[in-house]
Amino acid sequence: MRPPLIYKEIEMSKEKIIFDASSYDYLMRNNGCSVGFNMPDALEGENTHGLPPYRKRMPYLVDKYPGCPSDWLKSEGKVKSYFVPVVEGSGMWLDFNYNETNTHHVAIVISIQGVNPITGLPCTDAQLEQYIEKCPKHKIAFGPDRYCKKCDYKWSKQNYICTTGTPQGSLWLDGFKAVDGIVRQYILTAEKMRGVASNVIGKDRVHAIGVSFFLSKEKKPPRQGSGVRLGGDYNNMALNVSPIYNSGITPYWQYISDSTSGDFDAVDGLECVKGVLKGSNSFGAAHGGGTSSQITCSSAAPEGSLKSYKSVKRSKSQAILRKSASPVRVKKLEVGAGAKIRQIVYDDPEKLDYWHDDPESIICVNYCAEIEARKIIEQGTVNIEGHEEGFLKDVPVGN
Repeated sequence: MRPPLIYKEIEMSKEKIIFDASSYDYLMRNNGCSVGFNMPDALEGENTHGLPPYRKRMPYLVDKYPGCPSDWLKSEGKVKSYFVPVVEGSGMWLDFNYNETNTHHVAIVISIQGVNPITGLPCTDAQLEQYIEKCPKHKIAFGPDRYCKKCDYKWSKQNYICTTGTPQGSLWLDGFKAVDGIVRQYILTAEKMRGVASNVIGKDRVHAIGVSFFLSKEKKPPRQGSGVRLGGDYNNMALNVSPIYNSGITPYWQYISDSTSGDFDAVDGLECVKGVLKGSNSFGAAHGGGTSSQITCSSAAPEGSLKSYKSVKRSKSQAILRKSASPVRVKKLEVGAGAKIRQIVYDDPEKLDYWHDDPESIICVNYCAEIEARKIIEQGTVNIEGHEEGFLKDVPVGN
């Protein structure tokens, strides 16, 4: 049963499409696993930088939007497919911290356009791999600390990040791993030759991000402690999110308008005052410092009246069916390796037999320019929720 929460209904023009998810739970979820997409400014220079801030981007479920390009992967089986609006020239980083709430430990294999950002190897069929004795590229014995003479660099212990080895609150990846403790920031670029995948695998690359989640075979023991370190501060609330998450209850989905995806959960405490939508409980004010940004609303947006959460629910009739939608052509953006960021890819203390062989879920993240995303969204959505009565739809119900 849902908790008796109260939300402020927010009125916005249907033309106003929100891409900034600063005040929302921005996670893309599938089978209990999740990833959040951030798009901070690109860092500059050859100095080594700290972690860039949170800049949350709104996710949209591909299957809802018939205007999506026909070559974008659709959700099927263990795979769930989203798209995220981006800005060319910006940076990005991927947030996996919410996976720490899983009952099992989680190992995550990432594919950036078909290249593993930790190893630089092609990632066609994501599997967990560890490199203990031999270089996976040249099949020769390592020197000290997994140094390969032919590669002329030291290898990571594994091709994934995981909750077993990573300190709580630091499960994220901001770029392509360089030397130990340094990654090169993910940069969204139209320049083909700046793309890492373009240089490593050429025409075999894809223009999407793939994330495969593997679970431990056994449940992890209950965690004791005083909270999570996010942005340099400890917070006693799990993962520094709204109290509703700590209760283990999934928040109610709040639809801002017919233009938004509806595939994200609303955080309580939202209000629209003088045309600015604010959130009192934004997840992680900063990824290494800073404050969450605001979302500009329609200038005519009123404060809204208090209503129960039931009154905010979007009826099925509001879903727009556009059979005549035309797939939008999108510009192919590459992911390059930008400035240096201090970030450790922590070794997994467990052996491979600790983990399941097959992924629990896979999330595909397509990306496109904001103007292209707007064209996709403006063509409307299809109803993928199904009948509200489920298998009772053909059975007499009610009194």
